[in-house]
Amino acid sequence: MIIAKSKLTAEQRLELVHVSLMRSPEFALFAGLFMVGSNEVVDEPITACTNGRDARYGREFVSELSDKELAFLVMHENMHKCYRHLTTWRSLYEINGEIANIACDYVINIQLVDLDPNGRLIMMPIDKKTGMRMGVLDAKYRGMDSKQVFDDLIKKCKKAKPPKGKRGEKGDGNEGGDGDEGGDGDDGNNRHGVDDSKDNPKGFDEHDWDNAKEMTEKEKEELAKEVDSALRQGSIYAGKVGANVPRQIGELLKPEINWREVLQRFVKTHLKDRDAPSWRKAHRNYLWQDVILPSIIGKRVKHLVIAIDTSGSIVGPMLDLFLTELNKVVTDVNPEKLDILYWDTSVCNHETFKGGDKKSIVHRTNPRGGGGTNPDCVSAHMRDHKLAPDALIVLTDGYMHSEPRNWAFIKTPSLWCVIGNDNYKPPHGQLIVIREKS
Repeated sequence: MIIAKSKLTAEQRLELVHVSLMRSPEFALFAGLFMVGSNEVVDEPITACTNGRDARYGREFVSELSDKELAFLVMHENMHKCYRHLTTWRSLYEINGEIANIACDYVINIQLVDLDPNGRLIMMPIDKKTGMRMGVLDAKYRGMDSKQVFDDLIKKCKKAKPPKGKRGEKGDGNEGGDGDEGGDGDDGNNRHGVDDSKDNPKGFDEHDWDNAKEMTEKEKEELAKEVDSALRQGSIYAGKVGANVPRQIGELLKPEINWREVLQRFVKTHLKDRDAPSWRKAHRNYLWQDVILPSIIGKRVKHLVIAIDTSGSIVGPMLDLFLTELNKVVTDVNPEKLDILYWDTSVCNHETFKGGDKKSIVHRTNPRGGGGTNPDCVSAHMRDHKLAPDALIVLTDGYMHSEPRNWAFIKTPSLWCVIGNDNYKPPHGQLIVIREKS
């Protein structure tokens, strides 16, 4: 139980809230996260603020909150830390700071409501003057990440006026939004009242994007490791007290696979120049010593095929990054022949590189496409053009269907690099999932 605020100072109340949350099965997972960065009460005229590592709470605002509301506020700030919102989604802030703030808060608030649906320990703050909820909340965003919510809000802004907030300038950091997006509705058991009002939430915290930007790359890396370690320790503790780890947090705890390392390993396994001894010809460097040793014959890779999905979803920085990595692979492997297939529902461009042409592949290649997505066109094209490479590498987002029988004749090793889709099952070969942040 959270002790009533009575005559306790804001600092004491904040400490007691942290302890109470740590002891509860619902929030035991975040016990270690509370120790990341600093937590302080300040006399500044703010509600609460975080740069993704440190949290500050306004003394006056804290005094206005009930214990449950303060607990909600504490969890809200720590969820920003958990998802590293202010470093991960910097690109969204650069597009529209206000909507980036709102998107992150929608994701956090619905998850907090789901963690304690009956408001046993936490409750979203209520404006005492208006009686309205002080935060954005919509069940339609349950299960989405901040980018998906951001895209939806941007789409709405193009159809109507932008979401309203307490402040409208970029980077002010307060939540806004119309608060009446519809969503799933309140089932009557939810004490938080998801989607049960037509109010205009004013928001209750600020996002310190400027200070987050000032972190060095080393500091960001150290913060990411610290957050990851805190969550992993928290998950162990949560397991001991019989608590469940929310799916979204569980995704964060999955081992990260560096897809570039997997790609390099695949290349080394199947495509690297292999030197083999041969007794057909003696090694000339030792003949003058009357020593007969086998000569070394290099078994050079003859043919590599790279098939890149250009259906419309594989564009921009990720495509550039992939081509850069492939340029390195091609340089290291140095195949005698390289075929690049750009495809959507058919192979839109088939390029062949030989000899010195491969050294400038990134500058010479010409991606084409933009239609639907049908990977089976790659196998059909390889069959029709009698392509039998030493290995095949496919880049796609995996949002499609393919028939394994259409790939039955492919006998060469293949590696499917799928962007962000854990559910895709390739019709042939090995799979690695590429996360955009990698």
